[in-house]
Amino acid sequence: MSELRNSLHFLLNRTAVRCASLFETRELARHNISLPMYRALVALVGNDDQRLGDLSELADIEMSTLSRLIGTMQSRRLVTRRRSGKDARAVRIRITEQGRTLADKLMAAAEDYESDTTRGIAARDIQALKRMLERIGESVEGLAEEASARAKPRPQRRASAA
Repeated sequence: MSELRNSLHFLLNRTAVRCASLFETRELARHNISLPMYRALVALVGNDDQRLGDLSELADIEMSTLSRLIGTMQSRRLVTRRRSGKDARAVRIRITEQGRTLADKLMAAAEDYESDTTRGIAARDIQALKRMLERIGESVEGLAEEASARAKPRPQRRASAA
C-alpha cells in the first residue's frame, strides 16, 4: 500500500469528503440545502436563538460565510434574524417552524445515512471511533492554538539613526 493511502489524515479526509458529497447529493440536494445550511439548521435545533458569532462556532462555519448563508436561509423562511435587545450591534438567529420541520426530516435522513455507511460495523466500534476522532480533534485544536501563539508578530524595534 502506498504511503499516502496508509496515512491517517489522508484516510480521514478522503472518507469525510466522500461522505459529505454523497450526503449532499443523496439527501440535501432534494431540498436545495447545502451542507453548511444543514449544519446551521441542526445547530439551531439544539440551541435556538443564537448570536451570529455563537452560531458560527456551533456550526463550525466561517462568520462571513455564515452571515451570507443566513440571508439566504431567511429569504427561504428557514430562520429569522433580528437585532439583540441588549446589544443593537449583535444579531440573533432563530429557526422557524418551517426550518425546524426541514431540519427534523434531514436529521432523520442523516441517521439513516450514518447507519448505511457503517453497516457491518459493531455499535461499540462506532462509538470507539467517535471517541478517537474527538480526541484527535482536541489534539489538532491544541496544536493549532500552539501554532497561533507562536505566530503572533512581535513588535518591531525602530532602528535608531546613528
